[in-house]
Formats: sequence, C-alpha cells, structure tokens
Amino acid sequence: MPPVHLHNLDRLGAEARRQVCAALQAQRSEEDQSIRVVEDGWPSPSKLRNVRIVVDGLTFDSLLEAKRYGELKIEAQAGHITDLQVHRRFRLAVNGLHICDYESDFVYRRDGTLIVEDVKSKPTVTRLYRVKKKLMRAIHGIEIQEVFEE
Repeated sequence: MPPVHLHNLDRLGAEARRQVCAALQAQRSEEDQSIRVVEDGWPSPSKLRNVRIVVDGLTFDSLLEAKRYGELKIEAQAGHITDLQVHRRFRLAVNGLHICDYESDFVYRRDGTLIVEDVKSKPTVTRLYRVKKKLMRAIHGIEIQEVFEE
C-alpha cells in the first residue's frame, strides 16, 4: 500500500476519511498504539488544513503540535524539563476585568524557569494571537516561546 499523507485526507469526503483513518489505525504497529487520528466531528476540512491527533489521551490540533509533545515527553523522561503541562489556560484580566483567556500548547520548567510554548505555523500567527501574546507579557510577565516547523 503506498504511503498516505495525512494532509491529503481533507480532500476526501467524510465517509472516505473515516475509512482511511480506520485502515491506518488497523495497520499501525504495537508501539504506536497511543497515537490515533481524530476522525470524530469532521464535518468539513479544517480552515487551516490541520489534522487533529490524539496522543496519550491528549488531543492536539496539528501533527506538529503532537510531534512537539513527543519531544517534550522525552526531555521530561530524561530529566531535562519538569512539570510538563498541556493546554494550560491563563486568565487575562486588566483592573479586575476579565478580557479573555490564553491557552498555551505547553508549559514546563527548564532549570527552574517557567517556559510557555505555542506551536505555530504562518497562518496561526493571527492578530488575536499577537494581542494575547502581548497581554501575557504585560499581565503575567511571561514571554511566549513560539515553535515553528523546520
């Protein structure tokens, strides 16, 4: 069977996507049992053409985000980072007035320093994201580290 590229799944209809996902899941090896493609609730292709993935029971919005989780998990197991959290919410309020929330992709500590990471691609650096990034710095004193695809 030729390799299936996940970014091509959005070109298929809903039923065909379900069949391909089922076939892919049936073929995966034992070590990949904790990873699956999310096919539920796929009424139409994503606006950004990303594929939602579940790893270790956690849902990620893109393959890149799931890959970064795997990298951070290895670093945590090696003891390079601690307190790894996924999709942590930060309340953004000014003078007691709740403005919005920011949900990070990853939060962890490296050498005791709190790191907040967001996995990005060019289309996901929106105006709203840039405003939330500035609010995080102004309110919490946290500079969000952006991780881009290489």
